[in-house]
Amino acid sequence: LEIIRSEGMTRVAEMKSMELMIDCKLFHIVNLRDITDHVRLREELRYASLYDELTGIFNRRGFLLSVQNFLQLSIRKKWNKLLFYMDCDHLKKINDDLGHEQGDRALIEIAEILREVFRESDIIARIGGDEFVALAIDTYADCAQLLMKRLQKCLQSYNKKENRQFALSFSIGVVNYDYHNPCTIENMLASADTMMYEEKCKKRMTRNDNTTA
Repeated sequence: LEIIRSEGMTRVAEMKSMELMIDCKLFHIVNLRDITDHVRLREELRYASLYDELTGIFNRRGFLLSVQNFLQLSIRKKWNKLLFYMDCDHLKKINDDLGHEQGDRALIEIAEILREVFRESDIIARIGGDEFVALAIDTYADCAQLLMKRLQKCLQSYNKKENRQFALSFSIGVVNYDYHNPCTIENMLASADTMMYEEKCKKRMTRNDNTTA
C-alpha cells in the first residue's frame, strides 16, 4: 500500500490480514509494516543494473533486455530497424589533456545528442567506456543517411557553443535489421562495431596523410 501522510510524504507499507473467530464472531486482524526503505533500495538497485550512472541512459544490460522484447515484436509487426554503433573519438586525449571531468562531460554530451536525434521509442545506451548504441525502431535502411546528417548537425551545434575546451566527434557504424532475415542483437552489434572500427581507421589514415603532407 502507498500511504500519504498529512504532510504529503508518501510511505510504502506491507499489509497482512488474518481472519479470527471469537465467540462465533468474525474478526480481521490487520498488520501494517513500513517497507519504504526496502522498496527504495530495491528500485535503486534495479536502476543501477539497467542504467548508466553517468549519462542516465541504458547500460549494456538494460539495452540488451529492452532490445530482446523489440526483436520479437518486430517480427510480428514486420518492422525494420537500424542499429547505430558510435565511438567517441579522442576521449583519451581529452582525459589526459583536460582531466576526467571534461572527459565525463564529453560522454554526457554524446548522450544528450542521442536523445535529441532519436525518438523516445528508440533505444539508446552507453555499452562501454566510450561506446554508444542507438536502435531506431521501425526505420528503413534508406533513413540511415538522414539520421547520420541529423547526428552531424547536432554535433556541430554542440561544438559551436562558447567557451568549449574540446571538440566532440565520433565514428559510426550502421547496420540494418531486416525482419525477413532476422538475426540476434549480438550479431548486429558485432557487425556495427566492425563498421565503426573501419571508419575510425580511415580517419586515422586521413589524419596521418594530412600530417605527412
